[in-house]
Amino acid sequence: MIDDRRPVLIGVGVASQRCDDPTEAVEAVELMRRAFDASILDCGAPSIADRVDEIIVPEGIWRYGDPGRLVLDGRSPDARTVVADIGVVQQSVFSRAASAIAAGELDVVAVVTGEAKYRSLRARILGVAAPETSMTVEPDVRLRPALDVIPDLEIHRALPAPTHQYAVMESAIRAASGRTPTEHARHVAELVARFSRVAESNPAAWTRTPMMADAVLAAPMVAEPYTKPCCSQWNVDQASALLLCSAATARALGISADRWVFPLAGAESNLMVPLSERGELHRSPAVAAVGAALTDAAGIAPGDAALREIYSCFPAAVQIQCAELGIDVDGDLTVTGGMHFAGGPLNSFSLQALAALVPTLRERHDEVALVTSVSGMMTKFGAGLWSASPNDAFRSVDVTESARAATATRVVDGDAVGTAVVVGSTVGYVHGDATEAVVIADVPSGARAVAVGRDAEVIAAFRGEEWVGRSVMVDGPVLRLG
Repeated sequence: MIDDRRPVLIGVGVASQRCDDPTEAVEAVELMRRAFDASILDCGAPSIADRVDEIIVPEGIWRYGDPGRLVLDGRSPDARTVVADIGVVQQSVFSRAASAIAAGELDVVAVVTGEAKYRSLRARILGVAAPETSMTVEPDVRLRPALDVIPDLEIHRALPAPTHQYAVMESAIRAASGRTPTEHARHVAELVARFSRVAESNPAAWTRTPMMADAVLAAPMVAEPYTKPCCSQWNVDQASALLLCSAATARALGISADRWVFPLAGAESNLMVPLSERGELHRSPAVAAVGAALTDAAGIAPGDAALREIYSCFPAAVQIQCAELGIDVDGDLTVTGGMHFAGGPLNSFSLQALAALVPTLRERHDEVALVTSVSGMMTKFGAGLWSASPNDAFRSVDVTESARAATATRVVDGDAVGTAVVVGSTVGYVHGDATEAVVIADVPSGARAVAVGRDAEVIAAFRGEEWVGRSVMVDGPVLRLG
């Protein structure tokens, strides 16, 4: 007999639109409301809409003060509304809901999120208005990250963009692999092409046209070695909703057991180490710690999960996670097609992924699914295991301190002058033109330097070349050739 307090996922819903005329498109909160309504239909218990104790909404690009209240639209008027700010790892949201249900603090929790950025993009292109419901009321609870994801020094030295940060990580992965720049660019393109072929068969994917590796390589460059298809797609109009409750409530509402999917375990690291301070740019001990905690909590290693959705904002993130979790990067890594093709609506992709996994879990009753989530630039990490077959009890583990103990760090010297050895680099592009070379490098004192070169000679020297392990000259923020 399943324990009455066992948390169970009983409903999922998604909503999307693709209107080239933005005046025909609805705003993000309406998409979220539609996804929420779809999750109620999915569970088969309409009365649950009036029994929500808490609704959690990961923050998006929209400006709603209390989006959860708008989504409920008068239903469950006493529900507590929560917004999880950007920087809160998505697994935190799942674990919060499941843990509160298991502890008897809540019975029904809705997790809802979405974006309408394609609508706003089309409005900007056409010069028309795309109004958004005005709402300044704050939620009952706001979950905030402890620290900024990116330090000021990285922002001022050409590393504020995820494209540049992950491209620098990619260069370190390449150097560690022993591949040449050309070989590694092909390796990345083949990974991206494999994701596109999965998206082709996903009816909910934003882009369902498959790409060959040659087409990925030939696309416009963004930050070496990343062309545009390698980068997360966030210009999407998509929403998703998940309904969780206690097993007792599911029984009382008559929700069929064939709709139930169980969170087995969740683990997360909230350690915040900026990229420039990491001892090894191609590693993430926090991911390894999360994997070990999941194995201990559920008795199932992440690599043994039959179904996987590896958070896929950029290829470097996929490769780092696979390496640390013991997963073959050439294996099955996604059921959606990933954030490049299925759509990556900012802080909500892990919810989209779980919504896509649930129907398969219901059909393949004994299999386990792994869903990972990343916040920042491989800064914070979380993962969860899900199955239609329950284990004894849901467990949530925070491995922040063990991750801290395992993570080597370096002090960044913003004023470093002299010779430095490159540990990561990229060349950034704007509209097809190479505009800057960026390096993270070690200086003789043992400190780190971050420098940018915008001189034509420096940019030309870095384009398509391997610089990791080679010496350059830094003068504070300025990069020069050695």
